[in-house]
Amino acid sequence: MSPLVLPEPSSEALAEVHEPLRRVLGWLASLRDAQGRVICPEHKIEHTGKSAYVALLACELARASEDLAERERLVELALQQGRRLVARLEREGTSPCHTFRPGRHDPFNCSNSVIDGGACSDVLAHLSRELDGRVGADDVRAFREASLLHARTYLRYAVLDKGVPAQRAWGLTGLAAAYHLSRDPELERAALEAVGVLEGIQHEDGSYPYHPVDWGAGHPGASDVSSFYQSRLSGFLIHSLEQLGRSPALSLFAGPIQRGLEFTCALQGPDGKKCGLVEAKPWYWGATYEVASHVFDVHALARGWEIFGRPRYGAAAANAWRAWVAHLSSAGQPASHMPGPGRGRSYQCPLFWAAHAAWVARAIKPLACALDRFPPGGALPGKHERSSIDLEITWFPRAQLVRLEDARVVAWVRGARPGSNVHHGSPQGAGLLQVVRKTDGAELVERCRMRGAQEAEWNGVAGSMSLARGWNSGKDELRFAFWLARVEARAGRRLTALAVPLRVLRRGVLAYAQADVSSAFALAPHVTLLSDGVELQSSLAWRDGSAVDDSSLVRTFRLDGDGVAVREEILSSGAARGLEYALPKAARDARIEARVVEYRLG
Repeated sequence: MSPLVLPEPSSEALAEVHEPLRRVLGWLASLRDAQGRVICPEHKIEHTGKSAYVALLACELARASEDLAERERLVELALQQGRRLVARLEREGTSPCHTFRPGRHDPFNCSNSVIDGGACSDVLAHLSRELDGRVGADDVRAFREASLLHARTYLRYAVLDKGVPAQRAWGLTGLAAAYHLSRDPELERAALEAVGVLEGIQHEDGSYPYHPVDWGAGHPGASDVSSFYQSRLSGFLIHSLEQLGRSPALSLFAGPIQRGLEFTCALQGPDGKKCGLVEAKPWYWGATYEVASHVFDVHALARGWEIFGRPRYGAAAANAWRAWVAHLSSAGQPASHMPGPGRGRSYQCPLFWAAHAAWVARAIKPLACALDRFPPGGALPGKHERSSIDLEITWFPRAQLVRLEDARVVAWVRGARPGSNVHHGSPQGAGLLQVVRKTDGAELVERCRMRGAQEAEWNGVAGSMSLARGWNSGKDELRFAFWLARVEARAGRRLTALAVPLRVLRRGVLAYAQADVSSAFALAPHVTLLSDGVELQSSLAWRDGSAVDDSSLVRTFRLDGDGVAVREEILSSGAARGLEYALPKAARDARIEARVVEYRLG
């Protein structure tokens, strides 16, 4: 499709974007100390890479403001934080590299030099252009020189050797922005090579591995796809290509970007929230979903709609934004999820989530236009831009994910996946992940990430407790548990800190040692696509993914316009005993026999 010529958005839609962003910026600005440092309440540190986004958000809101006094106040805030970034650029010992501190040097920064450096170089380049003529020439020159020095001595190398694709892409945003300032061919060469590498690591179905095994993942589960990280690769590529003077709409770049956006759309439900059970890094979150990443979704999808003209992207951007705003406090502090049974505190801090809202500020106009065009509760345009959805079955073979949608529900079915442990890899698969009803956003299958016996699954026991199985699954995570405890203690939650190692021992070792088996734990089902759904030939497995010998089952999920019709059949239970099917509370029209269960969700 063709790029859009965006109309001027309504004042109501602009306010729907500006007001939450101003609220967030107000909360971030309130965290400053006497030196102007934005100090994280959780980690008691200045997260310099996030301070960069405070400057960017202030700069973009200043550009959008019609109030002279507000503009001056916002420019002053952007200038203050820009100066903080310059002050934190330091040489790495005797190395020629200059990096923004703390970066990797303070573990409580919870970041690294390529993430922080990408953000800082990107924003400093932006400030040097946008504030030129509005602040002193010395500041503009300092911003420019700091951006270029970091890009030339560090980012040009880091974007080609970091093991996590999203981190390479983050560094790329700073490298490309520095090139935009200088037209340095060495920076351009490294940036374009990084673009090519990111396109090469993308799966053919549009998904990305969080940390590819070939790039050094320490656990196979880390190579799984990630609903949290997916969209930022597409968004960072769009931004970086434009900084490099290349149009993302060129055929060379458009295919990978659009495939990535399609996968992002497929993860989104009718309530704007994503299926969080497709996640290589589940330890980050205290629930089975998160909205912290929605600001990256909004940026990528809104810009994607503007560039490629696909209504699906615009509608998804509007839905993601509304869901994010619904999790924003009146003071401007974001939440990753709502409280509820089985939910807890997320690892990442609200300062990170708030600062990342600056990416939305880069897409204010297309987002506001999307809010005008796609009102709440409207039908999401289908993959093929149909005006109404009958039945839609979308298959992503590398991610082994099937998205099912009809007039009543959206559902996700997972096939095979990498092995997982308490911290790495999607916690369940080989069946139904989630079903969301369109009319009210109700989740029709209860999910708790660490629960052994889940709804819509066969659950039982096989053999006996195996401490060896538990130890092999979780021994490496026990050391990491002490780091998690330090983070809790740093935030002043000392009792919680004491409990963390015991919790990881219980969840990461003892739970995996139990004799519990489930259909949700299988790693390698065979997937057959049907005209109206999907069928899985699978097995029972222990929590570590080890299959129960001689167990066999067939799981069928079909759409008929009235929801998901489920048929579960045990062909052989193998060595499993006490096998029972946990019928969802929301199930209707249920028929239960000894080895066959049928019901409907809708």
